[in-house]
Amino acid sequence: MIRINLLPREGKAQQRQSAASFKVGDLVIPSVILAAASLVIAGTAISQRTRAATLTHSIADIDAESRALAPQIARVQRLAQERAELDLRLGIINKLQQGRTQSVRLMDELARCVPDHLWLSGASQDGTNSLSVEGVTFSNLVVSDFMSRLERSPMFANVELEFAERGGQGDRQTVKFRVTCQVTPDETAN
Repeated sequence: MIRINLLPREGKAQQRQSAASFKVGDLVIPSVILAAASLVIAGTAISQRTRAATLTHSIADIDAESRALAPQIARVQRLAQERAELDLRLGIINKLQQGRTQSVRLMDELARCVPDHLWLSGASQDGTNSLSVEGVTFSNLVVSDFMSRLERSPMFANVELEFAERGGQGDRQTVKFRVTCQVTPDETAN
């Protein structure tokens, strides 16, 4: 395609000159932006290196302090373990101390519940607070009275008759029996 320039000659020369001429002002703004970006990047890099060096120095100081305190830390841990063992022993002693008088109170309350003309031949308690009482009397009514007294006592609960057998002792008729009940630990601690 053919181009025709309809501009006067003076305009043509000026147009050629402006297209061909290179202004210094056109490079200043990009160079300033490039320099500013370079300074920001360099400042950030220096800041990060300084921060990393500070953190490395802090870590080294803390490691040195940790190594210096290692014997004290080990001693504190050993003392904590000894304290836990001592607390366990004290707990066992307290439990034994609480149960120390339980048997005495139990036998005292059992003796209070025994009516006249009833004799106990044995009493045994297992680990689950179950008490088994064996005895001899002359009548089933006396066994019933004994069971009623046990039920009224705050130390005993769930009183049950396991067996009651008639037998003889010499010329007298007797009733041999076994009663089981639960010992209430809350009441024995009083």
